[in-house]
Amino acid sequence: MDSLQHIIYQSTAVMALAGPELERLLHQCRVHNQLAGVSGMLLYDGSRFLQILEGPAVAITHIFSRIVPDCRHTDVQVLANGPVAQRQFSTWSMGLVNYGICSAADFEDALPALLSITDAALWMLLHDFQLNAGRMRRYIPS
Repeated sequence: MDSLQHIIYQSTAVMALAGPELERLLHQCRVHNQLAGVSGMLLYDGSRFLQILEGPAVAITHIFSRIVPDCRHTDVQVLANGPVAQRQFSTWSMGLVNYGICSAADFEDALPALLSITDAALWMLLHDFQLNAGRMRRYIPS
């Protein structure tokens, strides 16, 4: 059995993505991730992405090798990469947290999954991203 791995990266959007473009991106992520047995979350603040992927090491390597050259973003920086004991987003083929387009009440839907996160470093990354992005306004579950 392939070992469980996660990779966390941030990147800069080449241009702001509107609702339809984000929905297409989310659909692509979900299709590829489900086929590969990968779960995770994508955060977007209008100018930056932060993505967490977790799953079999071979699948993570393959998916990330397709993500890096994607023309929708640049300046890809890996923040964490390595083995993990358990998944933090096991029920999400890909969740999307998009700051800036809905009410804060929508964030409440994400709380159960976010509260299940036990990795302190991951919490710090999510917290820093939120501080830099402003208040969260939309959550789209997988």
